[in-house]
Amino acid sequence: MISRRLLRLPAFAAMVALAASSLAAGDVAVLEAIGWKLFFDPMLSAPRNTSCATCHIPENGFESGVALGEGAYGDRLPRNAPTVVNLADATSFFWDGRAESLEEQAKGPIENPIEMDLSLAEAAQRVRDEPAYVRAFARIGITDITIEEIGRALAAFERTLRTGPALYDSWLAGDRSVFDESQERGRMIFFTRGQCATCHFGPNFTDGMFHNIGTGTAEDPGRFAVSKDAYDLGAFKTPALRNWKDREPFMHDGRFATLDDVLDFYSEPKTGAVGETELDPLEFTGQERADIKAFLETLNGSWPDLEPYESAWTEIQ
Repeated sequence: MISRRLLRLPAFAAMVALAASSLAAGDVAVLEAIGWKLFFDPMLSAPRNTSCATCHIPENGFESGVALGEGAYGDRLPRNAPTVVNLADATSFFWDGRAESLEEQAKGPIENPIEMDLSLAEAAQRVRDEPAYVRAFARIGITDITIEEIGRALAAFERTLRTGPALYDSWLAGDRSVFDESQERGRMIFFTRGQCATCHFGPNFTDGMFHNIGTGTAEDPGRFAVSKDAYDLGAFKTPALRNWKDREPFMHDGRFATLDDVLDFYSEPKTGAVGETELDPLEFTGQERADIKAFLETLNGSWPDLEPYESAWTEIQ
């Protein structure tokens, strides 16, 4: 079944672009260095024990590594933490797309009562009270540090978080010898019978749109909670497949611990979920599953190097 959501897309651009390389030392702007420091600073939570990096852990692909993380007071969060890497060109954020910019996304968890529980006014005051931040912002002419400037700094840092080239990029550049037979078979399945590229395409293997694959519930209807459009009932944003490894578990609620679990689900969807699912049972054979996994491995590159940000922060003090 071809998703009717695909019919809403504009004309297709190139299916996949090469991954951008990571920043080199000395390339970090002052605002990006401030954003790096803020990202790891628990001062932005009311009890000063939770930072952005508490849920977006670099070693876990800037996700939490667990199905559902915990907020500043130990409250179980309702959704799996999505990665903040490769988002420079994204146009919506969170699983339900409720934020339309990285700046808006960055501020949301700070004031969320079950996440960091700090008013935006208090967050700005805390930053203004820290001499290191005052000196850093002054380097770029900002003497009145507002929550907007804090959001800008966090967003500037996140926009630079890019993964390194993957094996697939070499194949895309014309070197067909880099794939073995299993990887090539998996590529063909991915783009044809497997229907994966209906939603997973483009530089990061995501259309950035919202789809119902049968994982929504009455308690969490996904995009519908934002749009109030019945068409969005049970729909969630398509996660990127570039650099999927280390980002386990998968889906908006972390229900699938491994890639095998995901393939089981797509092979034989079992759902009583809300809304109209877009999935057909794909009934992958054992060989097809192995080949798809082999191809997906070719989408993994290096994670961003954070040392240049730390060095840049040290230099501006």
